[in-house]
Amino acid sequence: MSKIFYKGETLEIIDDFIDVGYMAENVEVETIEKEALEIKRSHGDDSMTLLISLPQILLDEAAALDKFLSAIKVPIHCYLILDQRRQEGQESLKKLQKLEVVFDSQEEFGGMYGTKIVTGSMAQDLCKSLFLISKEGAIFYVDMPENLEDGFDFERLALELNKAYVVYTGVGCHG
Repeated sequence: MSKIFYKGETLEIIDDFIDVGYMAENVEVETIEKEALEIKRSHGDDSMTLLISLPQILLDEAAALDKFLSAIKVPIHCYLILDQRRQEGQESLKKLQKLEVVFDSQEEFGGMYGTKIVTGSMAQDLCKSLFLISKEGAIFYVDMPENLEDGFDFERLALELNKAYVVYTGVGCHG
């Protein structure tokens, strides 16, 4: 099992992990309006996809991420995937402009992308992760901090977004 850390606690995440170069997986999620939604690995409009998960205790990071993504000029579908619906933090989620908030109600994302925490005080939560999927549907960049207290690398994300937009990556090694 892979290990991550939060405030001195060691947590383990599920063994399965999808990495750069592999074809992304479509996942079934649920919208805030409780409607089923399939997040597709590619789109007919040649836009990219950004899949972001955060544990519920780190929802305050969503606003900074949303502000950063709102300034991005390349075409991209952005999803904030949460493990479950909880009352706390719901009002702040409605203020997000670029991030579409969805819930991993079928537990597909956590299992397929290797982001589900399986031990410790945060068991069953999703860990902090970011997956940039190219317009062709391949995983182009992954940011999954080992320490949940560390932020996403926005500078590197901006660089990778620009590279992914102009580079043809084919269909990945497992298309």
